[in-house]
Amino acid sequence: MSFILDDLRLTVLNENEVRGEYKIGPLHKGYGTTIGNALRRTLLSSIPGIAVTAVHLEGIHHQFTAIPYVLEDAIQLVANIKKLVFKGDFKGKKIVSLNARGKREVKASELSCPDGIEIVNKDFTLAHLVDSNAKFNIELYIEKNFGYRFSEENRDPSYPIGTFPIDSNFSPVTHVSMNIKQVMFSESLNYETLLFTVETNGSIAPMSALKASTDILIEYFSNILVQKEPKEEIIEEEYIPEAVDILKKPLEEIVPLSVRTGNVFKKAGIYTVGDLFSKSKKELLSLKNFGIKSLIGTIDELMKIPEIEKLKNRNDLTLITEINNGELILEEAEMGAEEVAEELSKEATIAQEETIKEGAVIADILNKSIDDLGVEIGLPNSQIDKLRKLQIETVEHLTHMRREDLLIGSYKLSKKNVDKIEEYLLQNNLRFKE
Repeated sequence: MSFILDDLRLTVLNENEVRGEYKIGPLHKGYGTTIGNALRRTLLSSIPGIAVTAVHLEGIHHQFTAIPYVLEDAIQLVANIKKLVFKGDFKGKKIVSLNARGKREVKASELSCPDGIEIVNKDFTLAHLVDSNAKFNIELYIEKNFGYRFSEENRDPSYPIGTFPIDSNFSPVTHVSMNIKQVMFSESLNYETLLFTVETNGSIAPMSALKASTDILIEYFSNILVQKEPKEEIIEEEYIPEAVDILKKPLEEIVPLSVRTGNVFKKAGIYTVGDLFSKSKKELLSLKNFGIKSLIGTIDELMKIPEIEKLKNRNDLTLITEINNGELILEEAEMGAEEVAEELSKEATIAQEETIKEGAVIADILNKSIDDLGVEIGLPNSQIDKLRKLQIETVEHLTHMRREDLLIGSYKLSKKNVDKIEEYLLQNNLRFKE
């Protein structure tokens, strides 16, 4: 049973251009805080946005002075400039300019923007000109980035004389809040729901910001365990990513193995395709209860897979080298009739012994009492009592029941505990009645 719940969903509770309310759940206990904090930090720090980094105002050389014929001084004007909201996609620095005359209000919509850049809050009042002789010529340097930068970090020697840098807040996400509530799921209260609110400045939709933050976290986590090749390593022409990946896969996932062969490999520490191909024919045939017929049968099944077929050009895998040299095929061809018969007889005997052992183990499991099963898989006494009322005393009785029989009626069990029972049966090659 997967730890991540299949029913986990994001639900939109309320949403507009600047504010979105969402519900994420159901989650296992504690994961509301884990996921909520990760999303909140990413939303506030890592979503890119556009901000003004420097200002050039005609006749003004720093932000601690009065501006002729303008109601706001330079400090108030800078505070207003920081409230401008831009959206667009570009690299490097861009210049937004404005030239105004006469007594009037100067709106953000009067700013002249380069192609692809748009002002979101067009009705915002940038300044008040208080005299008919007023001249207001300004250039704003904007950049697209993320996080927060102080004015000292925005200094650039390429700016014209009289340009002064200002603090820049690039983040388009203005506020994030979360609340965690306990909920019932699968007849248990040990679950919770994350209520999440995202507010932006309007340059990005709340849902887009939430998706971007999720993508960032996915990219981080997906790269944690990635094995990166050293830069100085020379990659040969025959290097095939699919082939490298197949070497790491468990043998049992690639080819069907008999219980006997699987046990032999596990005892020898052979779990993956790479483990098998790193062994020589001699090493494999020295394994107890493993013969040439079993080896050739396993290799034949493996070589039917296209990704493994591509491994034939690898000279660093011992068994592949022997396959290329035809040693495994020759071994079988050179065996006399008596030797072949002896090999087959030996393997048949081993298989019969294994079958008898497996049968004895399964018999012990089938005769196991419900009380012992409950202790082993952690069933509550109340659930064991319900099984008894259904006249179930041993594991064998469970195999005569359908899964649905345990989930309905007066003595029904919880889905969580039925899942535990089913998982135990499958692990021991047993199952509920179809």
